[in-house]
Amino acid sequence: MHIRSDPAGATDANSVEGNPPSGRVVTRLPGAVPGISDVVHVAGGLLFVSGQTALNDAADVPEDFDVELDQAFAALVAALAAAGAAPADLARVTIYVRDLPNRSLETIRAVRDRWIAPGSRPASALIGVAALFDPRVQVEIDAVAVAPAGNAPAGGAA
Repeated sequence: MHIRSDPAGATDANSVEGNPPSGRVVTRLPGAVPGISDVVHVAGGLLFVSGQTALNDAADVPEDFDVELDQAFAALVAALAAAGAAPADLARVTIYVRDLPNRSLETIRAVRDRWIAPGSRPASALIGVAALFDPRVQVEIDAVAVAPAGNAPAGGAA
């Protein structure tokens, strides 16, 4: 759920926890929240990415909204990479924003477009929320992607 201090190591962090149902591989990133998977890869190549935020290993969150949004997208891209996918593989992106009426839609689009090529055009939703899991967190991003053929994460084939 958060950006790690070493995003380059993300591809080494794949694992299968316990005995997941047949055809399901879970990806856990270092420092992941207990009880959830960062990405679940199911049969057919679907990747379900848990909400990603800018909360780092030291439990810090940037005060600047633009920086926080940028770091949340970086966490999303790292989670995708750990599961063998890239932003071009996104099918759907949902961005949850606290205090949405006071945020610049142009800023949100500009940051999103730095991480997701405008030509990719995943289905998207921008949802204003009253609160997120931590009162300091202003933005959380979850997604659904389709893994490239043959790109099952380490730990088993999906």
